[in-house]
Amino acid sequence: MNNIKVEIATPEQIDELRDLTKLLVEGLGQKFESKRFDWGIRRRLFDPLQRHGILIAIDEDTNEIIGMIIAELRIDPFGASEGYIKQLFLKDKYQGKGIGQELLKKALEHLKKIKVERVKVNIKEKANKAALLYQKLKFKKVYEVLELNLKDLKDTKNDS
Repeated sequence: MNNIKVEIATPEQIDELRDLTKLLVEGLGQKFESKRFDWGIRRRLFDPLQRHGILIAIDEDTNEIIGMIIAELRIDPFGASEGYIKQLFLKDKYQGKGIGQELLKKALEHLKKIKVERVKVNIKEKANKAALLYQKLKFKKVYEVLELNLKDLKDTKNDS
């Protein structure tokens, strides 16, 4: 592993976080929405309960942000506190070097410190490497999430 450090993201790093998120989103074949990013990242950077949940990996040789994880606090409908891993992303050339595992461990430490009772994560069906990482750290498959894109449905009223 290169000289990598993991730390809490700060508002001063918002431009680098935007670039990293754009890489992630476009790598998944989706369109990056700047307004959505600004709303989400600002909420996470400035909200007292969430602001320590964006952890970044920095290559100390280049001072470049090379990965990030977002660990959020959520309250389920029954009042239990849950942690939620929103995203874990590493630039391609840094994958497979233990950096993702280190980010995930630090995120779990953060969630444990704020008294989270359980941690959930949703991963894309194609994310085999991510699934292996989560399994390695004792995550278990509890349920499946099905998704329907309403934009892809035909208007049934006009079809008859």
